[in-house]
Amino acid sequence: MKRLRIMKRLSIYFFNGLLVILPIAGTLYLLNYIYQLINGWGKFWLAKLKLEWYFPGMGIIAVLLLVLLVGFCARLWITRKLLETLEAVIERIPLVKGLYGTLKDTIHSFIGEKKSFDTVVFVTVADSKRIGFLTVKEPVFTTQDGKEYVGVYFPQSMQFAGDLHWFERERVEKLDMSVDEALRMVLSAGVAGKK
Repeated sequence: MKRLRIMKRLSIYFFNGLLVILPIAGTLYLLNYIYQLINGWGKFWLAKLKLEWYFPGMGIIAVLLLVLLVGFCARLWITRKLLETLEAVIERIPLVKGLYGTLKDTIHSFIGEKKSFDTVVFVTVADSKRIGFLTVKEPVFTTQDGKEYVGVYFPQSMQFAGDLHWFERERVEKLDMSVDEALRMVLSAGVAGKK
C-alpha cells in the first residue's frame, strides 16, 4: 500500500514536471529551429563572399540586412517595374502561378497592408457557436435571391489547419477579442482561454 502511494506521488511529480518542461522545451526547440534555418541561409550566402571572419548570429544579421535591402529596393520605381515583369512571367507558368499566388496572398493576409486576420467573429453553426476570423469582408458574390455572403475562416483546434465557410453578413457577429487571444483559445481547444 505504501509503495502504491509512493508510485502515485512520483507519477504526479512526473506529470507536473512534463507540464512545466514541455511548453518551455517546445518553444526553445522551435526558436532554435528558426534560428538554425535563417542563420544557415545567411551563412550560405556569406560563404559565397569568402569572408575571413565569422561570429555566431552573423547569418541572421546578413539575412535581416538582405530583407531590408530588398524592401528598400522594392519601393524604387525601376524595381517595381522589374517585379511586375517577373510576376507577369510567373502568371504564365501553370503550376508555379498557383503556388506563387497562394503564397503571396497568404503572406499578405498576415503582414501586408490589407490584413485579413484582424477581425474575430462569432457565428452560429449547427446549433453551436464557433469563433472564426472574417477574412473576406466584402462579399465577392451574391446568390440569386440577393443574399450577400462573407468569408469566415475557422482554424481547427490542436493543429494548424482550418476551413473557410460562407455566411450571410447578418449572421456574423464581431467579437471584442484580439486575434492573438482568439487564436490561442481556438488552437488550444479552449484550454488557453481569455484570462
